[in-house]
This record gives sequence, structure tokens and C-alpha cells, in this order.
Amino acid sequence: MTTRPDFGPEYGEEVRQSEGVLPQDRENLAEREIEEHDREDREVEYLDPESNEAHAPGKVCERCGAVITATEDARLLPDGHWIHEVCPPDLGGIPAEGGPPAHG
Repeated sequence: MTTRPDFGPEYGEEVRQSEGVLPQDRENLAEREIEEHDREDREVEYLDPESNEAHAPGKVCERCGAVITATEDARLLPDGHWIHEVCPPDLGGIPAEGGPPAHG
């Protein structure tokens, strides 16, 4: 059987091989694929999608102007500014309980 290598010093030249014998780099390919698949399966057991949120305590939210606290999830925009994942409600116009209503 002859093959033409896709790269390397023998590129484009026919190389004679014994029947049933794979080149060294292909010989372990199936085993490497199985090991990689097993490794990926093990990684999934340790992933926690909820632990992947970004945090930016002390940064000012570009969207609402409030300071992002350590407990709030944030998102970094391509322009380098931070925003809340969900901006907190603006309670500036709502009167405190028992207080006089806001005049506007």
C-alpha cells in the first residue's frame, strides 16, 4: 500500500507501507481520542455554570450609573466598561414607608 503524506519532508511523494501497519502518529490516535473524551467527561462533573459570573466590585455601571457591589453579577463590555448583569431598581422616586410622598 502507498500513501501520500499531507505534510513533512515527504509531502506529495508516495510512501510504501506494510499492509495493516499504521504510521506511528496515527497508531495511537484512537487511544488518544478515547483518553480525551474521558477527560472531558470528568471535567463536566466539576463544572458549575453558576460559578462563571463576572464580578466588578467598586466599578460604576455604564448603564445605570450605580456602583457595582461584590455580590452583584457584572458584564464587561467590549469597550472596557462594566455593567450590571441586571441593574438594581432605582428607588429614588419611591417614598420610604411611612414618609411623605415625593412631589414632582
